[in-house]
Amino acid sequence: MTSVFNHRRPWILAGLLLFVPLLGIVAMRLTLVAAAVNRVLHSAGATEVAFNVTRAAPWQVVVEDLDLQIDTLPISAERVSLDRPRWWAPSLGRIRVEQATMPVAIDTSERESSPGFAEHFAVASAALTRIPAEEISIDGRLVIAADGLGTAPLNVAFDARPEANDWSVQVEVTGEGLAVQSEARVDPATGSLIFEVPEFSIELEPWQEFVWGFGFMPDGVWEMQGNMTGRADGRLDDAGLITRATVQLRAGRVTEGGRELAVTGIEADLEFTDVGGFVTSPGSIRIHELRAGKLSVSDVQAELALDGPDRILVNALSLAALGGRVDAEPFEYEPQGNDFEATVNLAGIAVEEIMALTQDLPAHATGRVDGRLPIRYDDEGVHFGQGWLELQPGAPAEVQFNSEGLLTAGTAETSRSYAVLQKIESGLLNLKLTSLRLDIQPPNAPPGRSAQLHLTGEPVDPTIKAPVILDLNVNGPLEKLLNLGLDSRVGFGSGP
Repeated sequence: MTSVFNHRRPWILAGLLLFVPLLGIVAMRLTLVAAAVNRVLHSAGATEVAFNVTRAAPWQVVVEDLDLQIDTLPISAERVSLDRPRWWAPSLGRIRVEQATMPVAIDTSERESSPGFAEHFAVASAALTRIPAEEISIDGRLVIAADGLGTAPLNVAFDARPEANDWSVQVEVTGEGLAVQSEARVDPATGSLIFEVPEFSIELEPWQEFVWGFGFMPDGVWEMQGNMTGRADGRLDDAGLITRATVQLRAGRVTEGGRELAVTGIEADLEFTDVGGFVTSPGSIRIHELRAGKLSVSDVQAELALDGPDRILVNALSLAALGGRVDAEPFEYEPQGNDFEATVNLAGIAVEEIMALTQDLPAHATGRVDGRLPIRYDDEGVHFGQGWLELQPGAPAEVQFNSEGLLTAGTAETSRSYAVLQKIESGLLNLKLTSLRLDIQPPNAPPGRSAQLHLTGEPVDPTIKAPVILDLNVNGPLEKLLNLGLDSRVGFGSGP
């Protein structure tokens, strides 16, 4: 009896004869699709393209393990699907990219010339819109890496659709302490891009290492907190990327343990005319309190402008300190440096609070003074320029000395004023001041003299009638009185 197999053998052989060419057609289709995808990606500006085509039907193409580079920016994706309901049309249809990764390396030492991730992302967005498609959607991650600062992954949702002669792009970026929503219009022919960020929010604490790593703060280990919100807009064209932004900072806090510095209650309102260049119009900054060592100031009001990452123009600065008010004349500050110079005008400063910052000063005083004082700060501390402090007219003021010989030096013991002066200099009698003026770095002073003090007064005890006129010289660095107290290089003397 003839077997069933023998009866079916011709059909099996015929199937094999048909299947072998079919395999060839499928293989050829995969090859042709791979060539077409490769050609499209290169026409969009991609280089170093590598991928695997795992499905190649006319109505759907699936590519896996995609790697390419756009404008030196490496991009990879686990899966890319092309849905082509109108497969006969000259379009890749709806493109969906899944598990995409775009690492962005930033050189903090070249921050002025190296493109940031915003510029990279804008260039990549413009390149994607040159792909002939009906829609492009991407779900993936940006991985920001800066030398020595680790990495910061950001989740990205990208959706782009052609409209008339350009593309409409929607982008949402989220990460730890960060949320950004943006929309853009892209001209595929020119690659120009106009974008708007209606809102963004950034918590500073997760990003603090990037801030001081870019050199926007002086040397040190800084800790930051606060919430930054705002909006932005800009364009990318042949001239490069220009971004404008309006930024608000609230609940800000900055500390640096090595300097015993703490700044709390920071609020800022700034308008960036060039985000990449770190340039702003004059804006306002308010600080609730600033503590630096033993010095505390509050109610800081500043008007300033950023002129690049290394230059701050302070147009006005006012603060409460030492029981009075301090206003600084306009000055410039370089964050990367550890020095700055400013001239401050003082109003109603409490003398006792100034003296509380000193060590071993042989006097105690009360009263309020006005003045004008140039100050320079550098690695060696505070330095005073030529300035003055003067008792406010009519303000009550007293001084109590505790330095034998301070007033009686050069006075004969037989003098009628000797006994009174001795009691004043030993602290037994307080002196009620009628005038006081301290000239700092006085012109034409002998070498080594940092200040001259002139005061007039009389004993607080009304029964003692002994007017006192006193001229004292400060020999040695006056700044040491505030920084370290009196030492061998600082001394008081009366007379010329």
